[in-house]
Amino acid sequence: MKKIIYLFIPAVIAILFACENEKNTFSDVPTIYLSGDPAQNAKTDSVIFSFKLLGSSVTDYDINLIVNIAGIVSDKDRKFELEIVPEKTNVTAENYTLGELVVPAKSFKAIIPVNLKRSIPGINLLVTNARLTLKVKSNENFSIGAIEYATYTIAWCDYLVKPSTWSNVINYYIGPFTQSRFKFIIDYTGLTSFESLLTNGSFDYNKQLNFQAKLIGLLNKYNSEHPGNPYLNDNGQPLQFGAGLTN
Repeated sequence: MKKIIYLFIPAVIAILFACENEKNTFSDVPTIYLSGDPAQNAKTDSVIFSFKLLGSSVTDYDINLIVNIAGIVSDKDRKFELEIVPEKTNVTAENYTLGELVVPAKSFKAIIPVNLKRSIPGINLLVTNARLTLKVKSNENFSIGAIEYATYTIAWCDYLVKPSTWSNVINYYIGPFTQSRFKFIIDYTGLTSFESLLTNGSFDYNKQLNFQAKLIGLLNKYNSEHPGNPYLNDNGQPLQFGAGLTN
């Protein structure tokens, strides 16, 4: 019930008015919808995370599930519920840990950490994804909002995933996406995506050429420091960087 203060009117009218207000707002139950953390390269309905970006000693990692509120806020913490979508999930509760499912008081949003395990019995994360799909479940505090935002999929693996910024431009100037090529870029430049090569939202020609030259130089340096043992591509051939490569 909203707090309504009535001044200089009979108490009985105030009570009746307040009860009517409660009746009108009760049906307007707040809804929740799910999304991911843009800082973790999340999409509208899903996110995929690769443990390959981290050191081999890392055995778990937190992915943020964003729970957004449409409706009134409350001065109290409110619990919400999620359920598993079995046909879109291939892990069990032992393979992940959900944070507390609570929307903080006076907030339109909750950030729920989902702790993912790197080792999952029965799933080889080196070649396939683990998947967890969650769905909003109505309770006394919240109802389901727009159906297209009612489910969210978290996928994780232990191989490198092609970033969305690895475009046809990158393909041409740097080379097609391969595990080895991307791993070299990560290890020797620190880049895991290519926003830094953009200018006003488009790939910058000069930045592309400079990056290409940098990679060629780094690769030549590596190979000179490892005579007879060059850095290899996925196909077992020496890795290359440059324009017009097919592998």
